[in-house]
Amino acid sequence: MATEPDERQLPFTMPTRSERLYDRLVETGVARGLTYLGLGVYLVWTLFPVYWMITGSLKTRKTLLSFPPHWLPYEMGFGNYLQLFAQRPEFTRFIVNSVTVTIVTTIVATLIGACAAYGFVAFDFPYNLDFHLPFYILSTRFMPPIVTIIPLFVILRDFRLVNTLQGLILVYVMFNVPFAVWMMKGFFDEIPRSIIESAILDGHTHAGAFFKIVLPLVKPGLIAAAIFTMIITWNELLFAIILTFNESAMTLPVGLASFITKYSVEWVNMTVAGTIALVPVLVFAFVARDQLVRGFSMGAVEK
Repeated sequence: MATEPDERQLPFTMPTRSERLYDRLVETGVARGLTYLGLGVYLVWTLFPVYWMITGSLKTRKTLLSFPPHWLPYEMGFGNYLQLFAQRPEFTRFIVNSVTVTIVTTIVATLIGACAAYGFVAFDFPYNLDFHLPFYILSTRFMPPIVTIIPLFVILRDFRLVNTLQGLILVYVMFNVPFAVWMMKGFFDEIPRSIIESAILDGHTHAGAFFKIVLPLVKPGLIAAAIFTMIITWNELLFAIILTFNESAMTLPVGLASFITKYSVEWVNMTVAGTIALVPVLVFAFVARDQLVRGFSMGAVEK
């Protein structure tokens, strides 16, 4: 007795020439080699400006601006770093200001973002606002920052916070909190709500459950959000250059911009200052690299 063909089976079709070529490249390992070659070219293209800046900080001005260029710093030395602080002693103040503003902004913005994310997960909101509110908060970052600079300047001027670190911190916290809330919510969504309910039944308040139970569980997410907040704050130039007037409140990006004048560009000092500005972010990301990778994967896994 003949059996009817299974309708779910697709008819066999001969592979096209391009498909056969692709299969051949995969079998011989050529496809993987081309992939690595493309990634290598992209990596060199991306990291070459960083390499040129770091090596330029070790060259003299004549060597740095020579043509054809010297790809390696033959006169290895750190005299340019000493020369920068000798010529521009206020640069130390710029570094201190940037470190202070970045640390305070990162701590405050990450903590506020974590508290808001906990509220969206632990409490029920009417009209499904626990789903819509995070998007509404993030939408405040849709507008270009330059649009808000005039009203922010007027507000800070009325409160006498222009040209102060406190004013910069308030502005940076305001602009980093939406991103921190949105990012932390993805991590808090991975925490089963039964854990929070069990902590409440055991006698904890919501504050106790947040700090003692939930916060340690989302530690990778906190570190990931803190790194992004730190990078954004550390590199921010627009608000810092408009809301500060002298070295008492200027940050490192403003100091870097000051090397470009209408008469000349201090290339050597700029490469030295750029290298100094790059080091803290790289060190922090390297130290927290394991937690950072865990934080990225934690927010991407579906329940």
